[in-house]
Amino acid sequence: MVNNILNIVKNNILDNGLIRSGDKVVVAVSGGPDSMCLIDSLYRLKDELGFDVIVAHVNHGIRKESDNEKEYVSDYCLKRKIPFNYLKVDIPKLSKENKVSEETCGRMVRYDFFEKIRKENKADVIAVAHNLNDNIETILLNQIRGCGLKGLIGMDFKFNKIIRPLLTIEKKDILLYNNELELHPCFDKTNEEDIYLRNKVRLQLIPYLQELNPNFVTNISRMRNILKEDNDFIEDFTNNIFKKVIIKMDNSKIVFDFSNFMNEHKSIQKRIVRKLIEKKISNLDGIENIHVLDIIKLLNNNIKGKKYIIGNKFTIEIVKKNIAVIY
Repeated sequence: MVNNILNIVKNNILDNGLIRSGDKVVVAVSGGPDSMCLIDSLYRLKDELGFDVIVAHVNHGIRKESDNEKEYVSDYCLKRKIPFNYLKVDIPKLSKENKVSEETCGRMVRYDFFEKIRKENKADVIAVAHNLNDNIETILLNQIRGCGLKGLIGMDFKFNKIIRPLLTIEKKDILLYNNELELHPCFDKTNEEDIYLRNKVRLQLIPYLQELNPNFVTNISRMRNILKEDNDFIEDFTNNIFKKVIIKMDNSKIVFDFSNFMNEHKSIQKRIVRKLIEKKISNLDGIENIHVLDIIKLLNNNIKGKKYIIGNKFTIEIVKKNIAVIY
């Protein structure tokens, strides 16, 4: 199993351009089975593929086992002379102060820390340990919440500076990898509690679906790959139009000619609006389909001076016929 996983990780890296020769990679390591498989496989491949690794570990201050996990990860790194970076945060306190869930707060803190370490070390990418099972969970969660084509695709190998070398590997194979190499990873007991929706999907929904069809995971993975091909085609088509839309773009605003896309299919209109928003605020957090439809209505009316405002996120204003600005 070890050689099999190393070959899969290597092919995922090369086939998807995740890491180039000479790159420096920040590896997010919690000490759990997935992240230990990730760091260990990357460590074993780094000389062959010509890259360096740095480890980043976050203690959320939630579980008493966290200090032991820190020692476990730092010891692994020390024995292999891998640079180790550590952050301890009181997530329960921070989440209350910011009025967000502990899960959301923890994720924000983790990724901010990973990016900080990346910049400080002039690293190229951040590797996280999402696997095939994680992606299936994400796809099912997106369906439960309501989603479009992108939601049915789930996670991709690369998003901005984040890479996922384990994305095609099943959890059971990751556990075998750990066992064969006697890595003895840490286990987070909260992953086995029905306290989050994702845990309920993992512990209840997926096992039930596998009872209905033992090939469920394979079939969902196949569906995801087919849909990704379709989405890639639509994205390429959208990007070609998007280039014609932009008049001026800088950090403060984007001026665009919406006559270049308002005659396109509604699917393309919505994708371009989302792309404009993402270019301006760097994400689509909190942006729902109703917002996009309202913006398209504004552009269709084409009345100079009319605006669409979403809180303190952004404003879209029509400055003259067919020309608008997002700031």
